[in-house]
Amino acid sequence: MQPRILAVMAMTATIVIVAAGTVATGVHAQGRTPAGGQGNLNLGYGTGEAKGYAFLLPVAPTSGRPHEISVDLRPDSTLPPPEQWTWHVDTPPNQLKAMLTTTWYAQASCPDALTLLQVTGPGGVLTQNPLHNPIWGNFKTQTFTVDTIVGVCTDWANANQCALGDAGCDTHETFSLVGGVAPATAADRLRLKASCGGGPLPTIDYAPKLSLRCNRVN
Repeated sequence: MQPRILAVMAMTATIVIVAAGTVATGVHAQGRTPAGGQGNLNLGYGTGEAKGYAFLLPVAPTSGRPHEISVDLRPDSTLPPPEQWTWHVDTPPNQLKAMLTTTWYAQASCPDALTLLQVTGPGGVLTQNPLHNPIWGNFKTQTFTVDTIVGVCTDWANANQCALGDAGCDTHETFSLVGGVAPATAADRLRLKASCGGGPLPTIDYAPKLSLRCNRVN
């Protein structure tokens, strides 16, 4: 059976997932065999009925590093002394949302019928419709909230107030963020919900990673 491309609109994001009658042979070949392997895993055989599953994987940039964004900050006014400046993020919220939108891979399968496949995150709720069993493919979604990004950058800038060009005045700082880990919050995670005909699968939370660079500019 030839795969079909399904386009799903939810909020302002789109899920594109490929469905087929059977799981593709190469679906599980997402990783590479580590060098210096020690031999067979010697896994045993499970018993009982087949169980459903669903999971997400981030589609990493070609560099292999976490997704990177750069945010500019400016002082509200440069009339007071530098130690009294209040910095604000100059990058518009809609631009930040676009910068924070990344690609993820989703896969799900059930022994009977897939009845729900849904991802909730900073960008809202994405629900796959129509459903096919099994199903897999890539989709895009926002992975960190704008509030988190603005908070991290403004906290840094306002805690280290100085005039650009002064000795020791850092013009930028880079933060490695992980969803759900301070200074990020629990809102900076993706939650995967899926159900089979026999009932819901375990809900799974995913913690995205982000390299955030905050820049002081005039």
